[in-house]
Amino acid sequence: MTGQATDMTAPIFDVQSFSLNDGPGIRTVIFFKGCPLSCRWCHNPESHTGQRELMFHKRLCVGCMECVKVCHFGVHETVLQDGMYVHVVHPERCVGCGECLRVCCYDALSLVGDEYTVEKLVSRVSHDLRYFDISTGEGRTGGVTFSGGEPLLYIKFIEEFKKQIPGVHTAIETSGYASEEAIAKAAELMDLFLFDYKVTDPDKHKALCGVNNSTILKNFEYVYSKGKDIILRLPLIPGVNDTPDHFDGIAEIMKSHPRILKAEIMPYHTFGIGKTEELGKSPDENMPVTGATNEDVSIWLEELHKRGVENVCRS
Repeated sequence: MTGQATDMTAPIFDVQSFSLNDGPGIRTVIFFKGCPLSCRWCHNPESHTGQRELMFHKRLCVGCMECVKVCHFGVHETVLQDGMYVHVVHPERCVGCGECLRVCCYDALSLVGDEYTVEKLVSRVSHDLRYFDISTGEGRTGGVTFSGGEPLLYIKFIEEFKKQIPGVHTAIETSGYASEEAIAKAAELMDLFLFDYKVTDPDKHKALCGVNNSTILKNFEYVYSKGKDIILRLPLIPGVNDTPDHFDGIAEIMKSHPRILKAEIMPYHTFGIGKTEELGKSPDENMPVTGATNEDVSIWLEELHKRGVENVCRS
């Protein structure tokens, strides 16, 4: 690693070590905060904005109300409801000072997101470097995967970070919704793209994800034209995007881009519902309240196999 200094920062809400599902080998996954999409099934709602956010884990609160005493911004309030005083949280008022966390008895409160400098992130990841060269049994080694949120929002930060860890395999999980400059730079820097393919129909894509998919498809073609390794990731939500036209679209992409390494089904789960509520927001009532089942995945695999897609698996 080099000793070059930089004052560049980026918002990051998690760094996970020893991941085995986000690229080859043993990996460290860096989750950036901020995303230009608004996918209605998102399992990381804490990634939507680039700002630090307060989460209230209601089940852990014992009602000591110490947070009410120390907060000067009206985030925490004691309210009489049905003859009982209860703790009410207004996260939209939070300035991220962290005083309430200091007095919270049972970690019922947390702040999501931290500003990392390149040097701070290098220091955090340096502890994991020794794992990256451990064989996975397929002659491959691990590395770093950038996720989010949308890591392409922070491609300059990633470029500076990558300079500090030369020789380490890097992957990026992306929606592909980014500027031409960002996708071109990513194509220079990355060894592997985990490219999300969410909805085929552009109007449905806009309705479900907040934008149409024209920019995403253009950027996908650019990355493919550069000969980059690509894994197509398929978030599938029962009754939402598991439609014949979407399976047709997946099959067409796989057939017309034979160098794609494989497709991975990412079955819907409901972790995002609880996290949305902990952020003080309302979950999308049109999304399923139960996760995808093994039967759902088997049906999806069969639909793709019927369309000639063999190189597909469950993530």
